[in-house]
Amino acid sequence: MPRRARNTKVAEEKRTTPPVPAWMILAVVALIHIAIALPALSPAPHNGGDNAGYLSLAHSMVSGSGYVEAWDPAVAPHTKYPPLYATLLAGAMGLGAEAWITFKLLSLLLVTVSVTLCFAWVRDRHGLLMASGVSAILAFSPAFLNATNWILSDPLFVALTLACLWSFHRSDQALAPARWVLAGCGLAILSTFTRTAGLPLVLAVGMALAFARNWRVLTGFAAAFIVPNVLWWLRSRAGGGAQYVSEFWMIDPYQPDLGRAGIGDLFARVFDNLQGYVLEYIPAGLSPWSGGSLVPLGLVLMAAAVAGWIVRIREERTVVEWFMPLYFGLILLWPAVWSGDRFALPLYPLMLFYSGEALLRWARWIDERLPLAAGVVAAGVLLIPSLQSWSRSVDGAGACREVVRVAGPFACYGAEFQQFVSAARWIGENVPDGSVVFSRKPRIFYTLSGVRSRTYPLSTDSERFIREAREAGISYVVLDRMDALGEYVGAVVRDRPWSFCGLHEIGVESVRTQILGILEGATDPGGTVSPGAAIRLEGCPRSMVRLEPRLIPDYSASRLPLLAPPAP
Repeated sequence: MPRRARNTKVAEEKRTTPPVPAWMILAVVALIHIAIALPALSPAPHNGGDNAGYLSLAHSMVSGSGYVEAWDPAVAPHTKYPPLYATLLAGAMGLGAEAWITFKLLSLLLVTVSVTLCFAWVRDRHGLLMASGVSAILAFSPAFLNATNWILSDPLFVALTLACLWSFHRSDQALAPARWVLAGCGLAILSTFTRTAGLPLVLAVGMALAFARNWRVLTGFAAAFIVPNVLWWLRSRAGGGAQYVSEFWMIDPYQPDLGRAGIGDLFARVFDNLQGYVLEYIPAGLSPWSGGSLVPLGLVLMAAAVAGWIVRIREERTVVEWFMPLYFGLILLWPAVWSGDRFALPLYPLMLFYSGEALLRWARWIDERLPLAAGVVAAGVLLIPSLQSWSRSVDGAGACREVVRVAGPFACYGAEFQQFVSAARWIGENVPDGSVVFSRKPRIFYTLSGVRSRTYPLSTDSERFIREAREAGISYVVLDRMDALGEYVGAVVRDRPWSFCGLHEIGVESVRTQILGILEGATDPGGTVSPGAAIRLEGCPRSMVRLEPRLIPDYSASRLPLLAPPAP
C-alpha cells in the first residue's frame, strides 16, 4: 500500500476511534487515589471526640433512640451537627459495619470521590493537564491524607461541595442544563445538612441564580432550602438552641468563663485567623514543609489564588466565584481555637485551580512556550515533599498495623490515652447501672464503656464542680493526664478533698490516671492543706462498685465497643 494511502487510512481510523468515555477516565482517577491513600491509612481508631460523637449519634439512630446525645445523662436531642453524615454512618451500621477501620474506609472513599470530582471539574474548566496536576497535589497532600483517617463529616462535605460546583459548570455545557442546575441546587442543600458551613455554598448558588436572572429556579431553590432548615431550627430551639451559634459568639468555646466576643474581639479573631490560615494551615495542608518555610509558600499561594480569582470573576460569575470568598470569610470569623487545615479542605482545590490559572497566564504573557514548564515546576514544588511525607505515612501505618495486631486497637497511642481507654473499660465493668461520670472526652468515654459521661467544668471553682455533679447525678470523675485540662479537676480536689474518694488507679506514679468517687453530702472536716502537700484520699464506699463486674469483650480493631455491649 502506498505511504500516502497508508497515512490517509490511519487518519481516518483516528477520526473514527471513539473517545474514551468520561466515566472510565474518572474511574481510573478514583482507583489511582485509592492506591495512594489505602497504604497510608492508619488502623488505629481516631482519638478525637467528634469522631466518637458521630459514631454514638449513628448508633442511637440504629438502636431506635433517635438523633440524641446518648453519651450525656440528659440524653437530649442533638442540635450541633446536622444529621446527614450520622445518617450515612447509621446506614453503614445497618448494613453490618462494626469495625473502626470500616468507618475510616468510608471516609477514604469520600475523599476519593472528592479528588475525582475535583479532577472532573478542573478538566472541564481548564483541561486535562491542570486537572491531573491539581488532583495529584490533593491526593498526596497532608490535609487530604489526614482526612481519610477521620470519622468526620468533612470528606462528605467536600464531596458535596465539589459535586455542586461541577454540576453548575456542567449546566453551562449540557444540552439539557436544567437537570444539572437542579442537581447542583439539591447538593448545596444537602451540604447544609452535613455541616453548618454549607451556608456559604447556598448563598453562592442563590447569587449565581440571581445574577443569571433565573428567578423561577431561585424561588424553588429558596423554598426547598428554607422549609427543612426551618424545621431543623425549630428542633434546635426546642432542644435549647443550636450549639454552634452559641459557641460562635464565645471568645473561646473551650473556656466559657471568658465570656462572649464583642466587635473588637471579632476583628481580632479575623486578623488571627487570616494569619493562621495564610501563613500556616493552608500551606501546611498542601505540603509537609514546616516552620518559616510555610510563610513564603502561603503568601505566594494566596496571592496567586486571589489574582486568578479576580481574573475569573471579571470574565464569568459562576457559583465557585461567589463561594470561595464567602466560605473563606466564614472560617475567618470562627473562633480561632477551631481553626485548622481540616476547615480549609473545600478551599484547597479552588486555590490550586486559581493559582494555576494565574501562573499559566503569567507564563504565557512572558513566552508562549513557558506555561507547561512553569506548571510542572510549580507542581513539583508541592508534590516532591508530599511524596516523601506520604512514604513516611505509609511506613508509619504499616508499623501501626503490626502493633495493633499484637496489642490491640489503641496500642499506637501514648501511655496517657491508653490509660484513659483502660479507665473507661474499668468503669464500664465495675460501676453500678445508671452511673454517670465526669471525663475529659465524654463521647469517647461512652463509646468505649457504654457509661454516660459529661465534660467536667473547665473551671477551678469547686462549688460549681460539685453543684454540676449533683444536678447531673454524677458520682465519678476521671482525672487523666492527656492534656493540661486535667488540672481543673486537680485544683478542685485540692480545694475540697473531703468531697472525693479514691476508687482506682492506672499506670505508674509519673504518668497515672485516677478514677475518683464524688461523695454526696460530704462536709468540710476542718483544718488546712499546705499548698504543696500531697493529698491522700480515703477509699470509696463499697456501694460505689458492682458486686459482680460486667464482662466487656476485649477491645478489638474488628468491632466498635459500642456495638458490643457488655454482658449483664
